[in-house]
Amino acid sequence: MYLPDEKSIVGRNLQILINQKNWSIKQAAKELNYDRINLSKMLSGSQNFRIKTLVKFAHFFDVPVFLLFNRLFEDEQYRKDFSFVDEDYMHVFRVNFKATSVKQSLIDLDSTTVSHIINGRRNNPTISTLHQFAEYSNTSLSELFKTEIDKIIIKQKEEDSI
Repeated sequence: MYLPDEKSIVGRNLQILINQKNWSIKQAAKELNYDRINLSKMLSGSQNFRIKTLVKFAHFFDVPVFLLFNRLFEDEQYRKDFSFVDEDYMHVFRVNFKATSVKQSLIDLDSTTVSHIINGRRNNPTISTLHQFAEYSNTSLSELFKTEIDKIIIKQKEEDSI
C-alpha cells in the first residue's frame, strides 16, 4: 500500500489553519512559539518534526491530531465536528498500531528504536519514524492517531449519513 507523504499533508493542513487566521508565516511562528524558518519548512512538507510539536499545534488550533494527517481536513464541514482531544498520543498510536498485528521485526528501523516506541520508552519520535510503522502496517498515520473519542464521532457521522 502506498501511503502519502504525511509531512506534506500536515504542512498543507497547518497552512489552511494559518490562512484562516489571516496570519503571515512570521506571525504564525510568533503565535505558535516556533522558529519561522522551521515552520516554513514544515508547511512545505520538507521539515521532519516530532509528534509533540504536532500535538502542540493541534492543541493550539483545537483540531484533532488524526485530522492533521488527513486530506479530509480541507472539508470544513467535516472538520467542524471535531476538536482537540487531550490524550497521550503516543499511547493512542501504540494501541492502534498493536491492533494491526504487524510484527515489530518487519518494520524497517533498528530493533531498539522499534522496541522503545512500542514499549513506551520513546515518546517523541519524528513523523518520518512513525511513517515507517504506518507503512509496514498498511495503515495511515491518520488512522493510527485516532482516539476513541474521534472514532465515536466518526461512527456517529457515518450513521447520521445513512
